[in-house]
Amino acid sequence: MKLFHRLTPGAAISAERPAAAAPTALAKLAGDRSTIAKGQPVGWSPDLARVLSLPRRDLTSAYGGADFASLESSLRAPPRAPCICGTLGKQCPSSLLPIQRLALLEAARTGGGLFPIGVGHGKTLVDLLLPLVMPGCKVAVLLLPSNLRTQLIDVDWHFYGGHWRLPNLAGGRWFRPGLPVLHVITYEKFSTQEGTDLLTRIRPDLIICDEAHKLKDRKSARTGRFLRYLEQHPETRLVAQSGTLATRSLKDYAHLAEYALRDGSPLPLKQHVVEEWASALDPGTTVAPPGELLKLDDPYHQVAPLEGENEAERERRRVRDAYRRWRNATPGVVATDESAVGMPLVIRTRDPGKVPDELLAHIQTALGGQRPDGEEFVDELQRVVCVRQLASGFFHRWRYPDVGGVPQDPELILRWFSRRQEFNRELRERLKRPAEHLDSPGLLVRAAIRAYQSPPYDGDLPTWRATSWPAWGEIHKRVIHVTEAVWLSDFIVRDAAKWALRKGQPGIVWVEFPELGQRIAKAAGVPFYGGGPEASATIIRERGKRSIVASLRAHGTGKNLTMFSRMLFVNPPADGAAWEQAIGRCHRQGQLADEVEVELYQHTDELVGAFQKARDFARFIEQTEGTPQKLCFASYV
Repeated sequence: MKLFHRLTPGAAISAERPAAAAPTALAKLAGDRSTIAKGQPVGWSPDLARVLSLPRRDLTSAYGGADFASLESSLRAPPRAPCICGTLGKQCPSSLLPIQRLALLEAARTGGGLFPIGVGHGKTLVDLLLPLVMPGCKVAVLLLPSNLRTQLIDVDWHFYGGHWRLPNLAGGRWFRPGLPVLHVITYEKFSTQEGTDLLTRIRPDLIICDEAHKLKDRKSARTGRFLRYLEQHPETRLVAQSGTLATRSLKDYAHLAEYALRDGSPLPLKQHVVEEWASALDPGTTVAPPGELLKLDDPYHQVAPLEGENEAERERRRVRDAYRRWRNATPGVVATDESAVGMPLVIRTRDPGKVPDELLAHIQTALGGQRPDGEEFVDELQRVVCVRQLASGFFHRWRYPDVGGVPQDPELILRWFSRRQEFNRELRERLKRPAEHLDSPGLLVRAAIRAYQSPPYDGDLPTWRATSWPAWGEIHKRVIHVTEAVWLSDFIVRDAAKWALRKGQPGIVWVEFPELGQRIAKAAGVPFYGGGPEASATIIRERGKRSIVASLRAHGTGKNLTMFSRMLFVNPPADGAAWEQAIGRCHRQGQLADEVEVELYQHTDELVGAFQKARDFARFIEQTEGTPQKLCFASYV
């Protein structure tokens, strides 16, 4: 990597991260936990002083044409057999996009990176080239969603490999000495029981996180494992990129910025300061005044008032804009400030007709805390999910089928429920203290079994003497239950099928629930693409000649679906980032239609509220990230 030492003389020093200089996140969490009083302005802190002292950098002048030419020359593949671009119907990626060049050069210079790069700006090629530009990289791990792995290995690898040098692919057919090895791992595999020590076994010196918002929840098993590895191996370099790093809060990516840029992070390193900043910048009705955060603002920068905006809203927008400009001028941060496409985007509400009175009554019952079959909700999430299902004409319930033609004992089912709840409570408490082989429900069950087994367990794996396990372990396999969908009305199914069959106007019907997707697909006589590698491999081979129904969870990120220009959202998400990603499957570079059209259902108060909440989150993302959000610049008709 001599090229990058010539381009950036300080790269060798900054890329080396001595263990002694690395922050200790666990120690910080155990330290100062000052409470944040609601409504109190953001105060001064050593973290804010550190952020204010960070060097500023203008990416437009940080690199020149010679740097770009040298970069591309070093990465370009030697002439070989004809590429496959024509057979894929794509233009040859024979030169890097400006944002790709900047991301690669910044990663080489700083030894890490935080890249809030918008949808459709070519992050996949950056993923593949990063191991080649990172000084001294020998083993790299690329983390990405499972629905993107098939496309990356079977399509993108060969598409880009015809024009650019790529690292050795772990498990691939070829190995070229002197090049780093890239392990492609899905977040889902990383979340399994077997993934608890996956990074420890691979020992990467570089981790690349595509769709890094998948690691936003610090309480999840996958994020806990990820942070634990970086804590124990501070020399590991990290590049985190996503079109939506902050989906709902600064807290979504403060920990990623810390490990990507260390003391150069433009976000606080202390958790209580992160909470304080979030109270002023995050969306919400109860917020704190910006206070000392206004020191990030340039006094000569003017923020024009918007129509209908009050003074508090303008000040909040001003501090968000100041934070965004400060963050994006920090070394190691590369962000997009424009949409990848300029074509019109139109969003309109679709009227499914009169909602059946019976369904409206069931929705009111669910809002009151009870499922239509009389089951009481245990938590708020169950209530929200049930109301969203009822808006589409069905709901989920548990059923206890006969076993061998004999009904299951009702008293046994009640005991089973009681002991299950008791064990789950203890399980949740133990998960607050995760450790290797003890950071997921399945691993904790195994540890409890080992703790109580006879003869006593004599091995290296940990045990867990859960007090509720003996009672639950004795009964947990004695009750058989299955989840079933109970249909109350097909009014949404019929209308969505009608939309899908509009003559000469094929499109994508996005759904949240597989049962709903299958029912719409059957009614319309079109394919349904749910989860799994086969669906991921098949959906990208569609040619846009017919409508399809697709799972938003499985296919709403990462895929190029520009063969379609129409979309219908049957279950509109309440998350601005989810909208940005899903619309970006069609509203992106390569779209040949004159405009992209989006329709959504808004026939219940809950669906209206979900979409309003999504637009609020989209405004937050746009004001703090800088990339125009599709929900903000779309035309509404």
